Amino acid sequence: MNQSQTVSVVMITYNGEKYIREQIDSLLVQTHPFTELIVQDDLSTDLTCEIVREYAARDKRIHLYVNDRNLGWNMNFISAMKRATCEYIALSDQDDIWYADKIEKELACLGKNDLIYSFCDKGPDFNSRKEKVSHPQPDFESQLFTSNIPGHAMLFRHSFCENIDIWDPRISYDWWLGLQAHMHGGLTVIREPLNWHRPHEDSATLVMMKADWDRTKKNTWQPYIYGLKAYRKFQKVAVWQFMYSYIRDHTSKECHPLVHKMALLLVKPGLLPLLNLCWICLFHRAEVHERFAGGRGLNKLLNCIRGFFHPLIWAYNNNTAFLLKNRE
Repeated sequence: MNQSQTVSVVMITYNGEKYIREQIDSLLVQTHPFTELIVQDDLSTDLTCEIVREYAARDKRIHLYVNDRNLGWNMNFISAMKRATCEYIALSDQDDIWYADKIEKELACLGKNDLIYSFCDKGPDFNSRKEKVSHPQPDFESQLFTSNIPGHAMLFRHSFCENIDIWDPRISYDWWLGLQAHMHGGLTVIREPLNWHRPHEDSATLVMMKADWDRTKKNTWQPYIYGLKAYRKFQKVAVWQFMYSYIRDHTSKECHPLVHKMALLLVKPGLLPLLNLCWICLFHRAEVHERFAGGRGLNKLLNCIRGFFHPLIWAYNNNTAFLLKNRE
C-alpha cells in the first residue's frame, strides 16, 4: 500500500442526521486513510451540520461547508468536488457504509486509468446487505443510454476532474464523470462490492426516479408502440443534442468507432438514422445492454427483439434519462 497517495473524500449532505454517523465512522476506519473529508451541506434543517461539526472538532481532516443557497444534489456535488486538494477524489453519499478497504483497493486497481468504480451491496439492511449486489455495466456503449455508474462507487484522479471542460447542470455529475473517463484516460472496475448502498425512501435517487419506476414496472407492449414518440420527443430536448453532439465531437472513428457512430446517429433526426442505431444495438447487445446478450431458442429471439428496440424501450421507460428534470 502506497500511503503517500493523498485522497479527498467529498460528501454532500442534506437532512442526513439519521445515517451520517455510520457513514463517517466507516470513513474513519479506512485501511488507506483519507487526507481530507470535505462535507458540503445544502442547507439542512435537521442536526446534520451539528453532527459533522462534532466530528470535525475531533478530527482536523474533516471540513464542513454550508451553501448560502440550496443547490440540489447535482450542483452540490459538482461544486463540492472543486474544493478537493488531493491527488485522488472519492465521492461519498451521506447514508451509505463503506467497507474498510474501499479506498485501498480502488487505489491499488486504478492503474493508468482516470477513474475506477466498484460494485456495491444493496440488501434491505446491513445484515442482509449481500442479498443483492449492484454490478453496473462499464461499457462506453451502455453508458450512452444510462447513468449506470453511481458516484458513491467512484474514485478518480484530481487532474482528470480538473480537465473536464464543461459541466452541464442538467446531466448528473456521475454520468458525466463516467462518460468523460471513457473519452479520455479510461475507466476500470472492481467486480466486488466495496460499500453498502443503503436503500431508503428518502434517497435522492429514489425520490427522483420513483414516478418512472412506478409507471413502467408493468410495461409489456407499451414501449414498442409508444417508444418512437418518446424517442423523437427526447431528440428535440436541448440537453440531448448537447450531450450526444459533445460525445460525437470528443470521440473518433479510430479510438471509439462504435460510440462515435452511435452518437452521430443519436443527434440525427429521421427514421433511417434511428433504424441504423437499432441495428447497431441488436448486433452489439453485449456492449449496449449485456442482459440481452445471452439466451437460447425463444429467449434468444426475445433478447434480439429487445436489443433492436433498445433505444425506444429506453426512451419510453426513462422520462428522467436527462436526470434532474431541469427545465429547458
